[in-house]
Amino acid sequence: MHTFFENYFAQYHTVLDSFLKNATHRKALSEAINLLKEAKSKKHTVFLIGNGGSMAMAEHMSVDLTKNAGLRAMAFSGAPLLTAVSNDYSFSEVFQRAINSYAQTGDILIAISSSGASINILKGCYAARENRMKIITFSGFKDDNPLRQLGDINFWINSKAYGFVETIHSLLLHFINDALIN
Repeated sequence: MHTFFENYFAQYHTVLDSFLKNATHRKALSEAINLLKEAKSKKHTVFLIGNGGSMAMAEHMSVDLTKNAGLRAMAFSGAPLLTAVSNDYSFSEVFQRAINSYAQTGDILIAISSSGASINILKGCYAARENRMKIITFSGFKDDNPLRQLGDINFWINSKAYGFVETIHSLLLHFINDALIN
């Protein structure tokens, strides 16, 4: 157990440190903060999407962005919406249909997917693009994942470990939220 402990946190530190030392990533964080500040000033809405743990993170951050940062933010996470669209159309369309119903030009989509390959997230991004929204992506695993190709601002975590990818996504989202508060 001692070796696992040391290796686990050493690997986590390496992944996080590599991300933080990259000037492109630091620039992207600044760009995301500025984009969200502009959205706040223009009263645009920030929509957040994800699956599983990423959806839990999307819900959490929609609350923090609204309550603490003063943005109009919401996650498409309600069971009635998800199950109705899944039943009547398909699960792959849940975010696409929600975005097409709610989004307006200038709104922002934050798409969170550890693999960057979830079809419902990708279709949500296609709908966001059709609605002339800006897209911020959070992904991991493969550096050429499809989600990473769709964002205006992309945060890719160089790891295949769900725990590393998800916790660093959460850390980055909290950093952005806290920067908006200050």
